[in-house]
Amino acid sequence: MPRNQHPRVSRTAFVTRLLLTAVVLVACGRAAVPKTHTIGVVTYNPILAPVLDGFKTKMAALGYVEGQNVTYLHRGLLRPDREVVAHEVESLVQQRVDLLLTLGTEPTLAAKKATAGTTIPVLFAPTLDPVGTGVVASLTRPGGNVTGVHNGDPIPKALEWLHRVAPRAGTIYTIYHPKDAVAQTATRTLVAVASSMGIDLRLIEAHSPEEGKTAIAKLPSGAAIFFVSTPSLEPLGALVQTASTRGIATGAQNHRSRETAVLVTYAGDWGSMGQQAARLADQILKGAKPADLPVETAEHFLRIDLRTATAVGLDVPDEILRQADVVVR
Repeated sequence: MPRNQHPRVSRTAFVTRLLLTAVVLVACGRAAVPKTHTIGVVTYNPILAPVLDGFKTKMAALGYVEGQNVTYLHRGLLRPDREVVAHEVESLVQQRVDLLLTLGTEPTLAAKKATAGTTIPVLFAPTLDPVGTGVVASLTRPGGNVTGVHNGDPIPKALEWLHRVAPRAGTIYTIYHPKDAVAQTATRTLVAVASSMGIDLRLIEAHSPEEGKTAIAKLPSGAAIFFVSTPSLEPLGALVQTASTRGIATGAQNHRSRETAVLVTYAGDWGSMGQQAARLADQILKGAKPADLPVETAEHFLRIDLRTATAVGLDVPDEILRQADVVVR
């Protein structure tokens, strides 16, 4: 081989090695950059704040660290207004988030509508009746781009527990805001359940906590009140206190009511629901389709507040106390 060809061969080999090195460096550089995710969060109900806390905590445990490989777009608590909620959902859709986390029925319905025709998945935690409200086709096969964690149906059991703890209450009243979508869903279920149990149930409309307190002040002392989820009347503390001072027993299927001395609460745990939702989110962000992920049901717990029982003059039998998950003394 002629001597003048050696430099050419060396130069070619050198250039080839240089190109291969560049390719490897670029590939390594790409591999070193972690995939990031953007999750849009929509909520207007203050009682659901622990859901988001539980969600973020579990997501971090699963390796999604806020500020590093996951970003949450959350403007905080929205006004309980359908147009406001719908506008926020549409804004997040336009920002092309990787996942929409909706806390409550109203944000979920808005998200389902806004994401129609897109590939953006919607994850709810929780809703009261996802099938009845049209959120999903069924619990086992949601279909579409929506799945999540639902609250189950604690109302029948919660009402039964209140009736057992306060059997002398001839009438049970429910105070709710007539334009609150969550309350509307709950009261429909409540009316049907009360009828099947032979309980005299009466609904009272209230547009504010003050109206609620005024209504309670007019109730007979031997009555009982069953509180349904009504964001417009939160927090329940003032209403529960008004009832207790009048000797009126109270019950609820609302997790937050545990913080307001309700006598009997049968409800799920918001933080646990958030963690359930995080496990579903992990699967979705890794490629699973919401349509293939069955809707999960929250676990429910019975809580009895003996301080409130004493305040309203009730003696709760030991048989019932032994069945409670939590007894506040």
